[in-house]
Amino acid sequence: MKVLFLDTVHPILSERLTTAGMTCIDGTKQPPIEAIRSHRDADGIVLRSRIRVDAELLDLLPALQFICRSGAGLENIDLASASARNIAVFNSPEGNRDAVGEHALGMLLSLMNLL
Repeated sequence: MKVLFLDTVHPILSERLTTAGMTCIDGTKQPPIEAIRSHRDADGIVLRSRIRVDAELLDLLPALQFICRSGAGLENIDLASASARNIAVFNSPEGNRDAVGEHALGMLLSLMNLL
């Protein structure tokens, strides 16, 4: 299985996918559209929020089986188009949970101290 990384994510993901027998391709060194055109046979893509995944982009990846969104939101992915093509979509909604809680607590302390 071939997984194309279109955005930088924590290296442990590619390490674990490689250990599981998948081939990980680093497409972060070139514009996303060039990486996609160079790896049309990718079974999966990994991205963050900067790349819009729409029907046009999905047409360029006929073998695509899954989209992995590193982060909580899925607003940059056309879920209807992915579903129509039987492409599974995953995200990681709890990845920033601790940081958000710490930030909220810090803001409350600042507010209480009139900072």
